[in-house]
Amino acid sequence: MIVVIEGISAAGKTTYARQFGEGRWVPEIPVKGDLPDASASLDEHAHFWVEHNVRKFQMALEIEREHGIAVCDTDPMKIHYSWCMARAGFPWPDKFANARVFVREAIASSRLGFADLYLVKRIEPSVARAQKEGDPTRRRENFEQHLALQPHLIRWFGAMSEVFPGRIRWDFPEKETLLAELKNKAPEENPRRFDVSAFDALLERLPE
Repeated sequence: MIVVIEGISAAGKTTYARQFGEGRWVPEIPVKGDLPDASASLDEHAHFWVEHNVRKFQMALEIEREHGIAVCDTDPMKIHYSWCMARAGFPWPDKFANARVFVREAIASSRLGFADLYLVKRIEPSVARAQKEGDPTRRRENFEQHLALQPHLIRWFGAMSEVFPGRIRWDFPEKETLLAELKNKAPEENPRRFDVSAFDALLERLPE
């Protein structure tokens, strides 16, 4: 089972995901290679980021095979970020219109896919700011920008909840509670992990 932990900066994603230990936690991975420069085409940017995200998803698959559960700090597919940035009006080189083409191809080739459970946390801006100030170990650049992305992030996963009923939850349950719940749940293969029709259905439900 692949579990995704999602929310804006300072929502507590990394702290929560780390509780599951090195064997199960799938952290953000360093960018491999040089970023495309300013002269690169939109397709080059989109391809670069999709390949980066494919590496994280493949890591999740390896952990799942070995330990039965992989807990991802943010969604490996991560195309929601391009969509949220566009909706909020922020510049970002990985444009959603281009990224969706490469993401769809990666899903169709079973290199990138959907998780089995998404835990998405809403957080009040005042609480997020307090948690940011209380964590001197992380710089959290562009924090106000992340706050502006939250309503769009919620819309994205709201649309996903219509495509995958029961697979999106709006909380971070206690670690032991979640593990017990997953252990007691009858194991089942996710037949829609690499379902491009699910990806198409998700995009159809997003606001224009």
